[in-house]
Amino acid sequence: MNLMIVEDELRLLNNIAHNIPWEEQGIEVVATADNGADAFRLFEQVKPNIVLMDIQMPELDGLTLAKHIREADPLVKIIVLSGHDNFTYAQTAIELHVVKYLLKPSSNADVLQAVLDAREIIRQDLEAKYNQELMQKQWMEHLPRLQDLFYQNWTAGKYAEWEIEQRSRELMITLPYDGLWTVAVVDPDPLTNSNGRFIAEDITLLKISLLGMAKEFLDKVPCFIFSESDGATVLVFFESSYKEKELRPVNDFMAEVHLHMTRLLSVFKEFLKTTASAGIGRAVDKKMSVSNSYREAFHALKERVVHGHDIVVPYRDERQPHNAPASDIQMEKVLAHALESGQRDKAIAIIDEWFYLHVEQAKSSGEVHENILILSSLIVHLIQLQAWPLKEVVGHHFDYFHNLRALVTKEQTLQWLYGIVDHICLYVNESKNKSRHELISKMIGLVEASIDEDIGLHEVASKLYINASYLSRLFKQHMGQSFTSYIVERKMKLAMQWLTDGMKVSETANLLGYRDFSYFTKVFRKMWGVTPADVKNKKIVT
Repeated sequence: MNLMIVEDELRLLNNIAHNIPWEEQGIEVVATADNGADAFRLFEQVKPNIVLMDIQMPELDGLTLAKHIREADPLVKIIVLSGHDNFTYAQTAIELHVVKYLLKPSSNADVLQAVLDAREIIRQDLEAKYNQELMQKQWMEHLPRLQDLFYQNWTAGKYAEWEIEQRSRELMITLPYDGLWTVAVVDPDPLTNSNGRFIAEDITLLKISLLGMAKEFLDKVPCFIFSESDGATVLVFFESSYKEKELRPVNDFMAEVHLHMTRLLSVFKEFLKTTASAGIGRAVDKKMSVSNSYREAFHALKERVVHGHDIVVPYRDERQPHNAPASDIQMEKVLAHALESGQRDKAIAIIDEWFYLHVEQAKSSGEVHENILILSSLIVHLIQLQAWPLKEVVGHHFDYFHNLRALVTKEQTLQWLYGIVDHICLYVNESKNKSRHELISKMIGLVEASIDEDIGLHEVASKLYINASYLSRLFKQHMGQSFTSYIVERKMKLAMQWLTDGMKVSETANLLGYRDFSYFTKVFRKMWGVTPADVKNKKIVT
């Protein structure tokens, strides 16, 4: 929970902010202010959960501030700490839903307990807010996305038969009891320079448009339509059998699917003046086999490279299939993610699995070469998508991309793949570290530029447009101390240096952003074991 403290007595303000063990109770003081106007400005910036405030303050009194806060965010809990035992004040505070009205002087224990009580009220409010009705509403809002995830996992072969039945019912999807199934995958064709209406960067827009057209054009056709994780549109066609109606012949069912896809491509071409192609898998009679049809449709779509664009390609098993399990597509995605995020062990595991399936079990040297070519092309494509310099990323392994035949043994090939993975992961992780070091440098630079101000973590986070909690963890990880401790230490070191050089104590405190002279003295003594006056008058050097 986040706490903001508003108090015009600086000694009391510093005492509450620094002498109560907030961190031990999971409370973070995100802002302090000594007048109402500054308090409201800070409130809009840091959005605290709890506000502890005085009533009589310059510029804007506490009750008026409380009213503004309640209007801005009714969920914020307000605690009043006042020196006035006035019934009118208390009555107004009740009307503003102030959770606690403390009278000065109050002990630190009383203040802490009031804040903890306010936190408990917030937790209860949130629990009441997220009740069953709201959860149901959120469920319905997320249902389309959950259904798409079900379709994706189903076609990827991730579910057992009982899971297909159970999950479909949970997601309010009606699946036929039995019948015929087939899958089609449709995607915009790669854009060429001759296409003057769209450029390569518009491909995502075209994918979204194609999905929308499919849902609208095939609205009355028995099929499930969703977007594959890479943006291609997937259509799962089905035809149920009923007691009074026998199932149509497979050829008639497939002919109708082919016709639907041909018409969809025609509509896409007519309206967007560019083309798309589709692949269709073979018909199956079991829900569990839909993943096979999806894989076939995906591979059929790739045949547009041979047959040209603006075409519907049915899957044809023209040769004996070699080792190409249903998980190949998923393996490619997992490998891409592992390399992009620098996860070496995960990438090596996928390389090992892929190598065993497609190289170790290959029947000829030609098949080995073909499969290595596929994997190397995938790696090159991944590097290009990330806009990484290929030679720099793969190092001395680059030359083999031009001559894969030079890899004469399976062991040599596997070691080459391991080396590529090592180089990519090293490149990714070094890039991450460089970015983090630059961020720490910017934080330190902001501290130096604002050394005469009461700057804190949230102010720095807002200037860098980065989450404050992430910055806090990153700074402590790299510097070995919290950001707040670093600021105090830096200011006290400067104070010692300036006082030793002859600067006045009051001038030193002012230049370091300390408006409360006694508080500056207290912090200095805690750091150095002597007062600023001792250093100034006795020339003590530490």
